[in-house]
Amino acid sequence: MEDLTKALTFEIKKDIADRYFGFRKRIETASNEYLDKLQAGAKEKTAEIIAEVERMHCLLRKDDLFRSFIDFIRLPDVLASSMACSMACRTVNPQCPSQWQLLFAGLKGNGLTRRRRYRNLVYHIYSSLADKIAAYRDIFTRLEEEQEDICREIDSFYRKNDLSGILNFLREIDNPGGFHSGILQADRASLAGRDMDAELRMQPPPPVTTRMHSLVQPPPLQEAKATLDGLLKQAFPLFDHSEPKRRPF
Repeated sequence: MEDLTKALTFEIKKDIADRYFGFRKRIETASNEYLDKLQAGAKEKTAEIIAEVERMHCLLRKDDLFRSFIDFIRLPDVLASSMACSMACRTVNPQCPSQWQLLFAGLKGNGLTRRRRYRNLVYHIYSSLADKIAAYRDIFTRLEEEQEDICREIDSFYRKNDLSGILNFLREIDNPGGFHSGILQADRASLAGRDMDAELRMQPPPPVTTRMHSLVQPPPLQEAKATLDGLLKQAFPLFDHSEPKRRPF
C-alpha cells in the first residue's frame, strides 16, 4: 500500500511539474523571441527613419524649417529629440562634398534645373521616409499583438491553475504527519507558498512602447506637396549654388 501511495504521489507531482514547467518553458521561449524581435526591430527601423530625417534636415538647412517639417509629419518630440542627438547632418559641412556624398549616396534629384532637382530630391526623400514609417508601424503593431498574446496566455494559465494551491498540495502529499498535521501548519505553509509563488510566477514581457514609439503615418506626397513647397521656397536660397557638383541636386 505504501509503495502504491508513493507511486501515485510521484505521478501526481510529475504531472503537475510537467504541466507547469512545460508551459513556463514555452512562454519563456516566446518571450525571448519577442524581445529579440523588439530589440532588432527598434534598432533597424529607427535607424532607417533617422537616415531619411537626417537627409531632410540637411536639405532644409535651418532648424526652424526642419522643426516645421517635424511638426507636419507629427514625429513625437521624444523621438525627434533622440534623433537630433545622433543626426550626422548637424555636422555636415556645406563646403565638404565627401560628407554630402556619404549621406546622399546613390541619391540624385532629377530635373533640368537645379531648383527642380532639389525639389524632386526632397519629394523622393519624403516618400521614402513615409515608407519607412509605414514599415515601422507595421512591426510595432505585429509586436504589440504578439506581446498581448503572451500576456493573455499567462493570465489564462493562472486562472486555470492556482500556483499557491499547487505548492501547498505538494507539501501536503509530502508531509509525513498527514492531512491533520498539514492543517496545523496552514499559516506557515501559506506564507512559504506566497514566497515561492512570487519566485515561480511568470512575468509578462515588457510592452512594445518600452523600445519603440507609436508613430503617425505622414500624409501621402500629393497631400504634402503644398507644405513641402512652402518649406523648400525658404530653404533653397540658403544654399551656395556656385559649385553645383558639391550636392546631389
